[in-house]
Amino acid sequence: MPNHIAVIDLGSNTTRMVIYEYQRDRYARLTDEIREVVRLREGMGHTNVLRAASIQRALNALRMFKELSDGMGVEEVIAVATSAVRDAVNRDSFLARVKAETGWTLRLLSGEEEGYYGALGAINATGLDEGFVIDLGGGSAQIVEVRGGMPGRTVSLPLGALRLTELFLSADRISQEQVEALRAFIADQLAAVDWFRAQPGDRLVAIGGAIRNLGKIDQVRTHYPLDGIHGYELRAEALDEMAQRLWRLSLKKRRQVPGLRPDRADIIPAAAWVYAMLLAHSGFQTLTISRPGLREGLFLESFLSHLPRPILPNVREFSVLNLARIFRYDETHCHHVAFLSQRLFDELKPVHGLDESYRQLLWAAGLLHDIGTVINYPYHHRHSYYIILNYILYGYTPREVALIALIARYHRSKGKPKARELAPLLTEGDRQALGVLSGMIRLAEYLERGRRQVVRDLRCHVDLEQGWAQIEALATGNAAIELWEAERNLEGLQQALGISLELVEGVWMGEEEI
Repeated sequence: MPNHIAVIDLGSNTTRMVIYEYQRDRYARLTDEIREVVRLREGMGHTNVLRAASIQRALNALRMFKELSDGMGVEEVIAVATSAVRDAVNRDSFLARVKAETGWTLRLLSGEEEGYYGALGAINATGLDEGFVIDLGGGSAQIVEVRGGMPGRTVSLPLGALRLTELFLSADRISQEQVEALRAFIADQLAAVDWFRAQPGDRLVAIGGAIRNLGKIDQVRTHYPLDGIHGYELRAEALDEMAQRLWRLSLKKRRQVPGLRPDRADIIPAAAWVYAMLLAHSGFQTLTISRPGLREGLFLESFLSHLPRPILPNVREFSVLNLARIFRYDETHCHHVAFLSQRLFDELKPVHGLDESYRQLLWAAGLLHDIGTVINYPYHHRHSYYIILNYILYGYTPREVALIALIARYHRSKGKPKARELAPLLTEGDRQALGVLSGMIRLAEYLERGRRQVVRDLRCHVDLEQGWAQIEALATGNAAIELWEAERNLEGLQQALGISLELVEGVWMGEEEI
């Protein structure tokens, strides 16, 4: 039976609750998410006193979260508070009121703990092994160094977007003098973090609502073809341009900026300046946005508690299997299609010359090619394409997700695969490879037409001088239907490879014969 857990993050600007359904070592899926802007830090200024209106907004939101989690049968609740409560001189009375009205004991995270859990979520979502994670919230910003795939050295700085807006900027019309004072403060805070420098091989990952909004603004500007923000790469020049532009707009005009949530319009100029200066300070030219962060890190600590460390051993493999299991894939059939596809890839490598990275994408598409049948069998290849594009595959770049979706999309359709709206994400080499990979998965699908694994393996004989190759289907019994269907679907792979293909039946003699 699945378990249900809720994670609540009471931040300085926003509070959120996520609810996960999971079975340990099998799958985990987000079943609900709710967000409320509470502006808990609003009005604190230098006094560090939680104000009455802010307290009431927070309590109202938490009571609403309590009703929702109870109604959904949540067995476990992890509730934490961060910067605003951490800094408040009246935090003890506030935490006592939360306990009295909801029954929850909020765990107050230190700045280092906040950075650790945010980095944990980002590492498990991006596969980050070496580099840094930045988490910019309403009250503070955490910079976490990641080495060997684990969070390490951490600093928490008073660079939250809401805090800086209240201390330095007008909500509506911002002056040049205010911006200069803000920049001087940010520079002073960063000066002490001399270890935050890009090294060869390092990557920079950013989490939090501010960077997601900045990324969405850039996606709209560049006509990015995907809806999701996870994995999006944001360049230093783009951040600098937004920092220079957004503060010059009135609050009314900022609320109309395409891609920006109106409820963040007042604090987005401060966030843009922090990020622009973080990249300038560190020397990174790009950052990658991770949708998972603090809440996901808290969940994963529980979900992976049986492992030596709370890190997925193979993020990409788990992500693909997780999605396949959520959509109730035919495990035996899909793994065999993936196996036969990869055998074609390996045996025909002298012809196609593609590198190992494409082989990994072919495996992922093989496991996921039929998940669209949960919607409907007719056109299930199109449903699979849609699901893959709209359900985050952690550890993969947007380009790789696009290729996986396209390979799955064309496992049934005849004709040359077309990237269509996803074309801007692909390289010229990707577009050429797509025809080969789609042809392989299509052939593998029909060699497994009866879903009985009668075609146990494949062996190919290649004659490049004469321009032909023979595909020998090694069967354990009568494979007439598989060979008939496969023969009718050879054309796509043949055209993509540019050689003549012939399919023959062979006899599988056992593992020792391969």
